[in-house]
Amino acid sequence: MLSNIDMDEAYTHYLQRVAAHNELEQFFQSQNVKRYAELALGITRPEGNYSAAEHQLGPMVLGNNSTQSVFNLATQLFSLSDAHHVPLTIYQANMPYLRISLGSEMAMMLNPEKYWVGNVRTIYSHLLLKHNGNQQKADEELQLYREPDGARPSEMEYRIWRDLYLSLENSLKNIAEMGDDEATKQGTSSGQYKFMWSDAICSMLYSSHA
Repeated sequence: MLSNIDMDEAYTHYLQRVAAHNELEQFFQSQNVKRYAELALGITRPEGNYSAAEHQLGPMVLGNNSTQSVFNLATQLFSLSDAHHVPLTIYQANMPYLRISLGSEMAMMLNPEKYWVGNVRTIYSHLLLKHNGNQQKADEELQLYREPDGARPSEMEYRIWRDLYLSLENSLKNIAEMGDDEATKQGTSSGQYKFMWSDAICSMLYSSHA
């Protein structure tokens, strides 16, 4: 499944994310609310949150929510005892334009050993693994989750994305291990933060598919 991926490029992508993680951690620990929120929403740099940057959602989030509320959500996510509570925490925050994809990426970028991202890239890669590398089947199933905003009631939307998010954990761990093996075959390094490493690989898989 990963034989066509340039693992050196994936590792470079991973290192860019690690740099953004370190910067976010610094802003978070020093309680620099404004700079944290702008990076965590992919405004200052896309590496801070690809889910937000890709669709230019950062300014929309801050146009409808305060930087303090974004920081408060990050604080809640960071202090969770169980990563499986991430979807409910984001849903209960009830922040316009900040859903599970953006929020889970905020969580992963603060603690990439504990949290994983639930967005179109990781879901596609999860489905690709589920269908034994069959891109057509993965893409067909992916379309089921990509209805326009507002096409489903919000509670239904939440349940679908919650269940999807929770189903990703083992797949992303497997993809990280597969990435380690493929990186060794290609003679390059692999990432130490398992969920950030798998996220970099998922981005490469999705890009090659797109």
